[in-house]
Amino acid sequence: MDSYASHVTRPTPSVSVIIPVGGFDRYLAEQLAALTVQDYPGPVEVIVSDNRGDPRLAEHVQRMSATVGPPVRYVDSARLSGAAHARNEGARVAAHDFLAFCDADDVVRPGWISSLIQLAQNADVVGTALDASRINCEKALNWTPTPAPTEQGKSAFLPFAIGASLGCWKTVYEALDGMDNTFRASQDVEFSWRAQLEGYTLGFDQEAQVDYRLRSRLRPLMTQSFRLGYGSTMLRGVYRPRGCPPVPLSKVVLAWLELAVRNPLLPVAITRLPRGLWLRAVWPRAGELRGGFGHRAFTW
Repeated sequence: MDSYASHVTRPTPSVSVIIPVGGFDRYLAEQLAALTVQDYPGPVEVIVSDNRGDPRLAEHVQRMSATVGPPVRYVDSARLSGAAHARNEGARVAAHDFLAFCDADDVVRPGWISSLIQLAQNADVVGTALDASRINCEKALNWTPTPAPTEQGKSAFLPFAIGASLGCWKTVYEALDGMDNTFRASQDVEFSWRAQLEGYTLGFDQEAQVDYRLRSRLRPLMTQSFRLGYGSTMLRGVYRPRGCPPVPLSKVVLAWLELAVRNPLLPVAITRLPRGLWLRAVWPRAGELRGGFGHRAFTW
C-alpha cells in the first residue's frame, strides 16, 4: 500500500486539477478563472474531462488555455457515460503527483488547493466543506437546504470527501482503480468508503473552500434528487455486508406519510412546504425506494 507516508517530505507536490464535464457548461469559464488565482506555490495543471464529446467544449478549452494561468488540457471521456468515468479518464492522463477534483459549475476559493495539500500531508484521500450561500439565488437556496460545513462529510457508516472538493494522491487513486462508474450518484462516498476499508486514511477540512452551485430549475433538480436518493441506498445495500447499517424501513414509511400530508394540493400556509421544496423531498425518496429494494438496503 502506497500511503501518504511516502509523500510527506514533499510539502509542495505537483497537482493535476480534474474537472468532469457533462457537455458544454456555461459556468466553466468562471471555475477556470478561479483556478488562476490559487495561492498554491507548486506546479498545477488543469484537465477538463468531457463526458459528452462536445466539439464546442473542446474549442472553448483550447481558447481558455491561452488565457488561463495553469496549463489547461482537454480529454474526451465520452466512451462511457458517467461522472466517475470522466474523473477516471482525467486521472489516467494526469501528469502530476496529486489529483484535485472539482466540478465545472462551482467556484473554488483561492486557498482550495493549498487546503487539500495541507490535509494530504497526513492523509491519503482528503476533502473540504462546501458553501452554497454565496453564488445561489434565493429560490435555489429555499429548494435545497444545505448542511452546515461542520455537518458535511459525515454518513451513517464512514466519513467521506465530497466530489466537488476531493483530493487524492495519484498512486492511491490508481491502487483503488479510481471511482466506480456503476454508481450514477454517490461515487465520491463510495470511493471514500472503499479507500478507508482498504486501509487508507481520510482527512476533511470543515472550513468551506468551494462555493457550491445548486439547481435553480425544477427538472434538473428532480433528476439530481432521484439519482442521489437511488445512489445513497444502493451504496448502503452494497456495503451492508461490510458493516454499513441498513436503512430502517419504518423511517422511510414515516417520511412518505409526512410528504403525503404536506402535499402541494394543500395551501402552503398549512403545509409550510413550498412546491419546489416538496418536489425536492419527494424525488430522493422515490430514488431511495428503488435503490433500497433493488440492493437490499432496507430492514425493519
